[in-house]
Amino acid sequence: MSVFHLKYRPKKWSDLDLADVADKLSKILSAKDRPQSFLFAGPKGSGKTSAARILAKTVNCLKPDKGEACGNCDNCQEIDKGRAIDIIEMDGASNRGIENIRNLKDKVYLSPSKLKYKVFIIDEVHMLTKDAFNALLKLIEEPPKHTMFVLCTTDAEKIPETVMSRLVRIDFRRGGREELRQSLGKVIEGEKIVLEKAGIDFILDRSDGSFRNLQRSLNEIVLNFGKELTLAQVEKFFLEKSGGYSEADFEAELVAGEAKVILERLEKMADEGRDLVDFRQGLMRYFQAKILAEFGVGEEMKSKLSMADLQRLTELLMRCARQEKETEIDQLPLELAVIDFFENKDSGGGDKENKSEKKEEVKSKENVVVKLGVKPVKVPRSIVEKKSDEDKIVNIDVLGVSLEKISQEWGNILMAIKPFNHSVEAFLRASRPVKLEGRHLVVEVFYPFHKDRLEEPKNRQIVEMGLQKALGVELVFDCILSKSRKKPLVIKNDTPIASVSEKLAESETDKSDLYDVAKDIFG
Repeated sequence: MSVFHLKYRPKKWSDLDLADVADKLSKILSAKDRPQSFLFAGPKGSGKTSAARILAKTVNCLKPDKGEACGNCDNCQEIDKGRAIDIIEMDGASNRGIENIRNLKDKVYLSPSKLKYKVFIIDEVHMLTKDAFNALLKLIEEPPKHTMFVLCTTDAEKIPETVMSRLVRIDFRRGGREELRQSLGKVIEGEKIVLEKAGIDFILDRSDGSFRNLQRSLNEIVLNFGKELTLAQVEKFFLEKSGGYSEADFEAELVAGEAKVILERLEKMADEGRDLVDFRQGLMRYFQAKILAEFGVGEEMKSKLSMADLQRLTELLMRCARQEKETEIDQLPLELAVIDFFENKDSGGGDKENKSEKKEEVKSKENVVVKLGVKPVKVPRSIVEKKSDEDKIVNIDVLGVSLEKISQEWGNILMAIKPFNHSVEAFLRASRPVKLEGRHLVVEVFYPFHKDRLEEPKNRQIVEMGLQKALGVELVFDCILSKSRKKPLVIKNDTPIASVSEKLAESETDKSDLYDVAKDIFG
């Protein structure tokens, strides 16, 4: 059986699920002075890569018609079959360094071997390093006439403005209800699948607006149960996908205060290879419906969680969605969200009476409690009074968290990081925070190897999670290499030789740095 999302991938603009995007691109490409560099921005599964391939086919078609490729000429056939060597696709997440972009340079300036245009498609382009973006900028500023660039991203905010200004941006979006239904309908009709409307709606509800997720889910359901399907089979599939752990089970254990049970379930789901992103999306839909039901929107759904808890939980799940993009530990964002919910449960919830008592308590004290992210911080009353004469509890951004405070809490921060990855903690042990600009924390390291390892996406994510857990605020971590070789000693002079060996092994320092490390230890 064919893979549905590949078999039914759009091959021309009229096939693209987002008709407004297809119409816009078709008009742009039919113009005489069409641009050579594009940015396709939007969520996963919205059709960005498919649109990039259609664009490549359209500009190279031998018999185009009003911005639409014919699909039958030799060039169209070569591109459809993935054989066109002039269409170069690159994953920005795996090829994010400056050398990867420099390697494109020779290919850019070489004439196409067969096609009219060489088309470079760079997926997840926001993952490129700063130096890589600078190198890319030089290529797209004045590209040769025979080249076109299509940059695809799920996070356009991370692309430098200098690069963005050279691109024609096309925004993709999550599919609407009817667009998703039509997309799924093509597969159902093409594969002659029998499925009642309630079953289709159930799949649509769990697609998260992604056309690719939609077709993948149907593909897996058919593989499990065949082409004649019932609602019960569809529900069973999604329940088994989450390891038999439903959204209602999750809510019940939150209400019961069973943090340990929830964390154990998440670990088990990860060990069994369950899709935790899909589970998180299901939780967001479930609790969104609960919140809306409180205001009479949708079907009636009662929850034993307070509205404040529901709101806070939804915000934590939204944070998970951002963290999932970088972490390689699938269950980690959800686990941190659960821990955060229980550790700070009392700060954001409670009934009106309790809130009133807390407010009176605050007014009677010399200092005012200010909510800093998820962790309360005390600031002088004079500051708060300037903000508001009525409400003494105010929300602020990073005010109150200074570089000095971070330095004082550095040991606690390392302790928060160690359970996630002891090697990352070891690298940071000999470092020091040197700059705090807004939410950006810069840490000084003393060896190139340590800098390279800490800048890996998964390790950077672990550091930021440790900072959030220890300080209660979300900070963006970065590190610089010290120009000085003087650094605080990691190991005291009286440390036994055996302990020194353990420290060296634990730090995972490469051979090029061993001399410097030994010199720092032994003087």
